[in-house]
Amino acid sequence: MGLGIASPFVPQEVADLLDAASRNRLDQVAGVWATPVTPLVRELYRRGHTLAIFCLDPTVKEPRRLTGERLRIYVLPERPLKRCVLDVYRRERRLLRDAILAEKPEVLSAQWTREHALGALDTGLPTAVTCHDTPLRYTWTSKGLFMWYHLPLAWCVIRKAHQLICVSPYTAQHIKRFFRPRSPVDVVPNGLPAEVFEHGKRRLARGRTESKKSFTFCSVGRWGRIKNIATLLQAFARLRCKCPQTRLVLFGPGLGPGQDAAQWAHTRGLDQSVEFCGSASRYTILKFLETEADIMVHPSLVETHGMTIIEAMACGVPVIGGRNAGAVPWTLEDGRCGYLCDIRDADALAQTMLHAMSRPEANLDLARRAFESVRTRFPIESVADAYERILGHLRQRQCAKR
Repeated sequence: MGLGIASPFVPQEVADLLDAASRNRLDQVAGVWATPVTPLVRELYRRGHTLAIFCLDPTVKEPRRLTGERLRIYVLPERPLKRCVLDVYRRERRLLRDAILAEKPEVLSAQWTREHALGALDTGLPTAVTCHDTPLRYTWTSKGLFMWYHLPLAWCVIRKAHQLICVSPYTAQHIKRFFRPRSPVDVVPNGLPAEVFEHGKRRLARGRTESKKSFTFCSVGRWGRIKNIATLLQAFARLRCKCPQTRLVLFGPGLGPGQDAAQWAHTRGLDQSVEFCGSASRYTILKFLETEADIMVHPSLVETHGMTIIEAMACGVPVIGGRNAGAVPWTLEDGRCGYLCDIRDADALAQTMLHAMSRPEANLDLARRAFESVRTRFPIESVADAYERILGHLRQRQCAKR
């Protein structure tokens, strides 16, 4: 099947699938990270589909085309956000539409309910849109102008989509309740490739390790209201008063040395025993989860289906998440596969962290349950099965209308 995928994307993630000439041009593009998309692309490619990927990149000045066997990637220029909002991504939508129509895939998968989906829907080709967020909840939680601006765009995308895919039951409930879609809605979670589970197999095979000099909490996110790292820093400072042998390691944009989180914590005296690592490769983070992390704390106020959480589970690391943080309880099976608490309350979070670190044997059992849960529920093979079925049916429906 000839599949088109309109989504943020990092071409370097599939460098091994490109021809030599295209690999030599990868330094000319940067891409935009979209963690759930790469495993899906690789699995669909492995199954023999012909793929055309259409992505916007603010670092390029003119369209670029990368090629491989059964794979083409169109990297299209994106203007600064302030210029895009003035004309509702008019130029970006046109570039996406023209590139897609030139390629003419049989069916389109658009990821996220923003500019990539708008461009895909402008083509008139059968398009399934994957909702990775709950637009109204994210907008209300973030209180940011960026999210308020994109709320009507999400409404337009959801109402125009020929098919909707939501990454969790929570997401589907939100979309149906507040956006009243006209198209069918399916639930297909994000998926993990087999190599991620290898980290967990090795970690769990070691069983309980010898006691260490320090206990390591970690978190992967970004600085800002939604990911709620500020509350984690406050909770960790309170925990350290009782357990000075602990450390907290932070990964993600804005969480590096001297960046926003570090500056905020330093001015409040909350940076002791905190390692601000900032943005890091996915391999680096997975390796850290396997070998160094004792517990992952995910203080995000809302998640639709967080890749960070399921990657930690797949690596055999216990997770602490929010009891009312969107799909987090569903992902952690309502506490059977992780710890749930009020992550808005620094005291409650500190108490949960203290409780979790005092239960080494229970944590090992919990990690094993979580590993089996995520391996059963979220393998990329099952996700690709669902996409093949949905996109195939969508193509058939559109053909029947002609």
